[in-house]
Amino acid sequence: MELICAMHSATPIIFVLLVAFALYRRVRRTVGFQKFVRSRLVTRMVLFGVVGVLILAAAVVYPTVYVYDAIGALIGAGIAYYAIRTTAFERRSGEWYYRPHPWIGVILIVLFVGRLAFQVYQDSALISSAASGQAANQAQLSAYAHEPITAGIFFILIAYYIVYFAFLIRKEKHLEVQPATEADERPY
Repeated sequence: MELICAMHSATPIIFVLLVAFALYRRVRRTVGFQKFVRSRLVTRMVLFGVVGVLILAAAVVYPTVYVYDAIGALIGAGIAYYAIRTTAFERRSGEWYYRPHPWIGVILIVLFVGRLAFQVYQDSALISSAASGQAANQAQLSAYAHEPITAGIFFILIAYYIVYFAFLIRKEKHLEVQPATEADERPY
């Protein structure tokens, strides 16, 4: 019985550690050079596209959220355009590497994690008020059910990554045409 209680109390800690590890890996990839792997970029584009379609489908009940989705998509595309202009490319051992703008990636991660943390905070406040016997009014629950700001932030990320990855895939064709010189080859 004690083992089961210990496992239940360790579950949130394990979850937090896994999330922290995933964030660490994401930030590390955002800051440094990444190997250009076309299939990985296409897979990520498809995944972000599917998530975007699912979010749009879920918002059909609340059509006003589409305004925030569109604003988020426009902001994400604008950020991607700036990131595209600041991306560095490097050839190492015959393969291409790219480095996205480090601050853009970090800011997007902080924005996403901050919004999720705020959402968890709202969840815990709603759950604790319900657990203490206070009935949450219907307006609170209704407003919580369709968070337009969260949807807008998701679409900032979705648009940013789809536009940015599409640019990288398009840029690969131009990079392969360029002849390799000794200056391009940097041993690491």
